[in-house]
Amino acid sequence: MNYLIPHDFVLRLLYPVKTTKRKMLGGYALYSGKKLLLLLRDSETAPEFNGVFVATVPEFYEELRAEIHASRMEFDLDGTRDSWIFISEDLEDFEAKVGKACELIKAGDGRVGR
Repeated sequence: MNYLIPHDFVLRLLYPVKTTKRKMLGGYALYSGKKLLLLLRDSETAPEFNGVFVATVPEFYEELRAEIHASRMEFDLDGTRDSWIFISEDLEDFEAKVGKACELIKAGDGRVGR
């Protein structure tokens, strides 16, 4: 199934990692197998939440946040605290920070995804 997803440069950065896309929370979730990796969002509804959300688990949250992006915004999108690192599309270095997350995914870093 083909989707026109926001921030589609992420797909190029993730290559050769195979991903599937599913609609989720006003954006598109990227999965590798059954593992949720990223949420890509660009919506007119609540544009302050547009960007890329990196999925993780609470035990890796602080460490990964320090490595990718120390966002001041905390999200509880699915009932799990400290499980999403938000990279706002308004940041000057947005693509570089998203690129760092994609590098970790390509390297098989188990801290990214859930």
